[in-house]
Amino acid sequence: MKLATYFRQVCKDDVRFFKGDLKTFAAQLLLEEFFGGKVDKQNLFAPEENDAAQKFGRHAEIFLEFIKTGKNSLIEILRAENYFYEHTLKNLHRRFKAEDFPTFDIICVNSLFTFYFDETARTINYAKKFLAGDGKIFVGGVAATLVPKFFELETGITPHIGLLDKPDDLGKSDAVIIDTLPPDYSILDEIDYKYPAADAYLTYTTRGCIRKCSFCAVSKLEPDYKDHVKIFEQLKRTEEQFGARRNLLLMDNNVLASKKFDEIIDEIKACGFGKGATYLPPDEYSVTIKNLRGGFNDRAYLRKMIRLYDELERRLPENLAGNFYAAREEKFLLSVAGACKEKIFELDNFVRPLFEKYFRRKSLVRYVDFNQGLDARLIDDYKMARLAELNIRPMRIAFDHIEQREIYERAIRLAAKYKIEDLSNYLLYNFLDTPADLYNRLKINIELCEELDVAIYSFPMKYCPIDDPKYFRNRDYVGRHWNKKFIRAIQAIINATKGKVGRGRDFFEKAFGRNLDEFRELLYMPETFIIYRMKYEDNHMTESWREKFLALNVDERAEAENFIEQNKFADKDIAGASAGVRELLKFYQIRR
Repeated sequence: MKLATYFRQVCKDDVRFFKGDLKTFAAQLLLEEFFGGKVDKQNLFAPEENDAAQKFGRHAEIFLEFIKTGKNSLIEILRAENYFYEHTLKNLHRRFKAEDFPTFDIICVNSLFTFYFDETARTINYAKKFLAGDGKIFVGGVAATLVPKFFELETGITPHIGLLDKPDDLGKSDAVIIDTLPPDYSILDEIDYKYPAADAYLTYTTRGCIRKCSFCAVSKLEPDYKDHVKIFEQLKRTEEQFGARRNLLLMDNNVLASKKFDEIIDEIKACGFGKGATYLPPDEYSVTIKNLRGGFNDRAYLRKMIRLYDELERRLPENLAGNFYAAREEKFLLSVAGACKEKIFELDNFVRPLFEKYFRRKSLVRYVDFNQGLDARLIDDYKMARLAELNIRPMRIAFDHIEQREIYERAIRLAAKYKIEDLSNYLLYNFLDTPADLYNRLKINIELCEELDVAIYSFPMKYCPIDDPKYFRNRDYVGRHWNKKFIRAIQAIINATKGKVGRGRDFFEKAFGRNLDEFRELLYMPETFIIYRMKYEDNHMTESWREKFLALNVDERAEAENFIEQNKFADKDIAGASAGVRELLKFYQIRR
């Protein structure tokens, strides 16, 4: 988003954002080139081409599928309506197969977690097919910074390491520091994917961390701690261009370490996120019209306007909805493919009153989220009191080691003292901890919830080495006190809750056991019996497994546990087991 701001507003370039399958992107570009004449044309059609535009909108998905597959059955569908460009579409399919794609002068590929290394490397190599002859590809981000040599070996491109925090980082010979620019939120409307935090300001008030935890990448990603990154002007510029955001999502890695902590709290309050803060959502229709009139990312705002039209139509009473549909049809504004902003402007006087009436805005509570978590070791009474001056929800505090129990509990009690009752925490496991350590940390949270009448949502997070050549590109690492079956058991338990563990004791004891003995039994239980808990308890299969498991003698138990911990249960994998153990292991072959 900051790169988009840089290239669009500083370099005055046309910028395009894409997330997803690049083959689909290639087909989209070829189709746009066919109907629009140029890939970089802001509108796919000139006003006089609206008849073609309307039909294109109706058949866009078929066209795209044909370009990718060349299936004659798709052409037959178009023939049935007496509308097709058979020769041209077949030529586009040939170009797609030959990988003769429209090109760009600059391509930037962002890398995420290292365990996506293979997919990211494939993406980079495929992206080269979209590059103009004298163009450049820039690769950066988390994984590229952590394992740059491996990316260079597999792609031939030397990644940018770290932040874009120096002038001329991309060789443009200007004095602009990209990392200080406000994000371009418009690019989120160029794609179908909806980011969960799209209605939040995304920014930092500090950079880096004073800690050098061995399991953490921050010291490599942001090696220099910056006490204060001012955000007031950034948020102001965002509001002016894109409309106000509801929440403030801060990606600071250790804000409590800042010597300017008080200034940061004061600035966040000045930005409108003090205790009890509310806001009136922006008039999205007016923001969209304004940016279309200003020619700011027409591609995004044409898509957004069509989505707003669709939503308005759903809200209108039947008679008005019919009139609105007819007006859209007349202006060729039923789909993004046929949309032309001049026709949107012509429709403005008709639809603006409808938006004002049926998109009634009401004040909403807004929240601050220090998304990366707060360092419990740096929390004291004063800092908690100051944090309580913000509409903070949730307060995230890591509890990575059972040895930090006293520090962690003190932080939670201080939060409760200052009426911060919505809490969340990260629980590192598969590092130096034992399974019992994880269970005890989860149980401590349940007990704190009951004692203090607060809500703590726990997120167990599995440790994986971030730069070990054997493990960084996968999730196969098993900690010294763990095994494959135990890890799968934890993942199976939290699968139903999308990775989080809530405050209720009943749920916790059912999911993880009432004590360590029951927890250990769950770790060894067949995975299917964990995921479909009620089914296999009701049909007594779980009890049958338990009886056979408990009936094993000492030697058989050791043998069985050894097989179970490998988490491989195909017939060939258990062929060497003794008869009694092999009978038990048959339970682990049940998949549904």
